[in-house]
Amino acid sequence: MSGDIKKLRAQIDEIDAKIIELYEARMDIARAIGEYKMERQLPIYDEKREEEKLDEVFAAVSNKQYADGAAQLFITLMQASREMQEDMAGFSDDDFDWTGEPVEIRLEPLGDT
Repeated sequence: MSGDIKKLRAQIDEIDAKIIELYEARMDIARAIGEYKMERQLPIYDEKREEEKLDEVFAAVSNKQYADGAAQLFITLMQASREMQEDMAGFSDDDFDWTGEPVEIRLEPLGDT
């Protein structure tokens, strides 16, 4: 059995390496978007865009058992992008009133309510 779990963990490691590569590519693009926003004095947070992205995630997940986890992953990615853009703009954590409460995940896309 221990040989089987080693193979499975090796597969996870390969996937994780790909995720890191894709994360870095995503953050490079988020940085470019941040520069665009700063040049045009646009807000960093775009609620409509984030809601649309979560709707896309819910629609794209084939195995609906994974939908909440996929949504949480994208919430985290979007938050990391915003935080980087806030850093680029010179904001500090003191500029925001964060509650520290966990984000509630919608089980249904907004358009289906």
